[in-house]
Amino acid sequence: MNSGVARDRIEKYVNILHHPELSDAEANLLLQPGDITGFIAETENRKRASELIALMPYAVRPYSDAKTYIAEKFIEAMGENMHLLEDFIGAREKHSKNMEYCALRKLGSEVYSKEDVDGQYKEVLKLLQDAEGNPDELKRYQELKGYPAGSLGKGFWDFYAQFAWPPPGYPRWISEELTVRHDLIHILCSYDISINGEFQVAAFTAGNSEQFKWMIAMLGFTPPYFSTGQQFAAADFFQAYSRGENATKSFVDTWDFWPEMERQIDDLRAECHI
Repeated sequence: MNSGVARDRIEKYVNILHHPELSDAEANLLLQPGDITGFIAETENRKRASELIALMPYAVRPYSDAKTYIAEKFIEAMGENMHLLEDFIGAREKHSKNMEYCALRKLGSEVYSKEDVDGQYKEVLKLLQDAEGNPDELKRYQELKGYPAGSLGKGFWDFYAQFAWPPPGYPRWISEELTVRHDLIHILCSYDISINGEFQVAAFTAGNSEQFKWMIAMLGFTPPYFSTGQQFAAADFFQAYSRGENATKSFVDTWDFWPEMERQIDDLRAECHI
């Protein structure tokens, strides 16, 4: 596309939504979904544009069904396979919720021990409403305390203990599915829980995932982990992405981590080229 023409089109359609009112999603579309196909002709470009548009509902809080609806209408108009789209949206929501949980627990016990804290954390507390706990799961994680020093399981126990976080299975807390693989990457890669450390985990996860790699990486730049600049180290981010991509196995998505819990962390790192 001629650069001048492209610039004119970008300037014309820089605003495609009314903002911030989204009560009527259809009424908020300044650029209609069918119109977008005339400007993105190439199949590969449509695929990339669809992935970017799928991230947009997560760029600014509050998240809403109306925002998701708008994004999906544009994606569908570009002819993306709907089965793949469902997988994409599921992965996007999973990793976004994972980061929400990660931020929530850093607020401390004053959050998860109460129904509400003067309304300050009302939105994130919704994540705990259905967390009833699982005594068997809790017992299994508590037993990690007795695992050998240097093992992945003992590393997991120590990681939680230093922050006084309840382990998975604890009532009104965080599920195994949404947190443990994330935390094991912290441990395997020695990434701390600073903002930069969370960026590194997001980048490693993206590189190490078997699908939607760059989408996961970009989620690291949406709430709650957006950066002012000082908290983000680009070199660390890209190094972590390469580290995940170059590993010889995937530690995200569907990794069955329990058979690895008794293994030494150093052995896993060496074997899997982490």
